[in-house]
Amino acid sequence: MSKNLERLLAILKAEADVVESINKGTPFRYKSKQRLILDRGKPFLTKVEPHSLRGELRQRFQNCFEALLIYPDLSYCEGFANDDNTLIAVSHAWLVNETREVIDPTWKSKRFTNCTCYGVVFNTDFVMEMAEKTLHYGILDTDYLNDHQLLQKDFPRNALHAKFHP
Repeated sequence: MSKNLERLLAILKAEADVVESINKGTPFRYKSKQRLILDRGKPFLTKVEPHSLRGELRQRFQNCFEALLIYPDLSYCEGFANDDNTLIAVSHAWLVNETREVIDPTWKSKRFTNCTCYGVVFNTDFVMEMAEKTLHYGILDTDYLNDHQLLQKDFPRNALHAKFHP
């Protein structure tokens, strides 16, 4: 396990524990998106250059959504990330290819080194459905617009990509 992955998982666990201590009375299956991702997520450690995919910094969800429209052979992911210079778990979106390599149009490789991502891979149809339903980019950070359905019940059957989440 890489140093950044160990640190990322420790941060996510600590954040989930804090939120759960505050939300003890909440009847949701998951008290935080951190716990949801810890439970259902996977590590993504190998990053490749995004070639022509260059998005705007801080527009991670929009960058990946728009890239998905251009490159339908890629898959959309959300979860958390960190790198050598980032000491917190950053809510993030990225794309993956068939071999689980991270293609990140937002975090430029010169600024972010040894990027580690931990999250889930969504089916493209689910990504499009949620964008249409919430009128926002992103899924985890906009769950409140969907009455916290992900935290209440977990991901629907059609949400996660079967190749990455059998």
